[in-house]
Amino acid sequence: MAQAEDTVQPLLQQFQQLFFISKIAGILPQDLEKFRSRNLLEKSRNGMIYMLCTLILYVVLYNILIYSFGEEDRTLKASQSTLTFVIGLFLTYIGLIMMASDQLAALRNQGRVGGLYERIRLVDERLYKEGCLMDNSTIGRRIRIMLIMTVIFELSILVATYVKLVDYSQWMSVLWIVSAIPTFINTLDKIWFAVSLYALKERFEAINANLEELVDTHEKHKLWLRGDQEVPPPLDSSQPPQYDSNLEYLYKELGGLDIGSIGKSSVSGSGINKVAPVAHSMNSFGSRKPPPPPLASNMVHESELGNAAKVEEKLNNLCQVHDEICEIGKALNELWSYPILSLMAYGFLIFTAQLYFLYCATQYQSIPSLFRSAKNPFITVIVLSYTSGKCVYLIYLSWKTSQASKRTGISLHKCGVVADDNLLYEIVNHLSLKLLNHSVDFSACGFFTLDMETLYGVSGGITSYLIILIQFNLAAQQAKEAIQTFNSLNDTAGLVGAATDMDNISSTLHDFVSTTMTPVG
Repeated sequence: MAQAEDTVQPLLQQFQQLFFISKIAGILPQDLEKFRSRNLLEKSRNGMIYMLCTLILYVVLYNILIYSFGEEDRTLKASQSTLTFVIGLFLTYIGLIMMASDQLAALRNQGRVGGLYERIRLVDERLYKEGCLMDNSTIGRRIRIMLIMTVIFELSILVATYVKLVDYSQWMSVLWIVSAIPTFINTLDKIWFAVSLYALKERFEAINANLEELVDTHEKHKLWLRGDQEVPPPLDSSQPPQYDSNLEYLYKELGGLDIGSIGKSSVSGSGINKVAPVAHSMNSFGSRKPPPPPLASNMVHESELGNAAKVEEKLNNLCQVHDEICEIGKALNELWSYPILSLMAYGFLIFTAQLYFLYCATQYQSIPSLFRSAKNPFITVIVLSYTSGKCVYLIYLSWKTSQASKRTGISLHKCGVVADDNLLYEIVNHLSLKLLNHSVDFSACGFFTLDMETLYGVSGGITSYLIILIQFNLAAQQAKEAIQTFNSLNDTAGLVGAATDMDNISSTLHDFVSTTMTPVG
């Protein structure tokens, strides 16, 4: 046990950089000193207070940002349709809601996250006993790549929007930096979930690889028994075999017969007590022959699947570890269920709204101030790639992890098929019933499963709602133009009527004057 603890590398050791950045940003309330010294996530009252203060600060700064850049929003309702105004007002705060759900969920789960990673460490120790050493260095590289990509996307969107679409001659424009805080915090939080999920997928794949290795080893062993070893040619009963007279003593020791009796029985066709020629190490010149090439180590020893009683313990241990990983996956999904739901809702709404506001910008219509990035197609592509990338990657990774957990049953049945042993068949069938209840599926608070079918449905929903919004916008613009035309016609008709009345009055006055001024004859 002590050797396993020394060999197995804790998973949290790869989270050093991510933890420090998350701690400064106010995402994690865990104790900083304990993580730095012992790689443990434990509760911290000071960390909780700091996290609440950062949440309040972000909310205040975000509202100041909305008020500072809200001049366009105050004229939006008068100049555009009510639909555009309501969409902009709701989506202005959807990012803040997403950020708040991430931080509040971290506060609620601060006492459970540490136990989750401790269970993963124990799983690694059990896998090490079964010959599976987990390499967590890939986790560290993946975290660094995700952090670099996050910084690149955030800076690209922030700088491009600030330079091209913000009046940076005013000092209040500095507050535009606050617009990047919700998405940055959300991305850091989802990196924790994504990397932890990837670690579980690696452990499922390690179990599957171990089972596949058992199958491959047994197949090679069977091939070696059937054809890989050199088999002497069958003896011909019509021709007596040629024996070396120098090895007469060896034949007597092995069979208790002399060469003459062997030759006679061979000729007579009895075929009893035939002794195959033994290849000796001396050739006809008296020199030593080279030794035959050594057999591979996996062929020399007996295959594990050849002994059902011996392999039963190994299969049981692997299935128990599989069950534990599935339970860890369910606990991981429960901890991040609300943040995942808010992210998927945010991604669906923002993707649809960004494309809708891009259409509005091409029609020279006013859009909400915080969505001014839609005025530039290049910035819009970056925003959509960043937002959709997070959602699609989490869905894809959840789907792949679920598939890896279900593939263990297939690998287990391969062991039973290749071994072709009744006792092993019973063991495999018994363990397969357990694996049926071990599969894990990831969902967003139970509303929908994170798989490729959901991704397809979301893509279709975005397209449908975008078409509906554009149609409503066209109808609103047509109605607005009709009203403007009707008002202009009324104004024109009023002017014509007023001119006619003035002409009538002038004619009447002229007649009255003419009648009055005409002398009476």
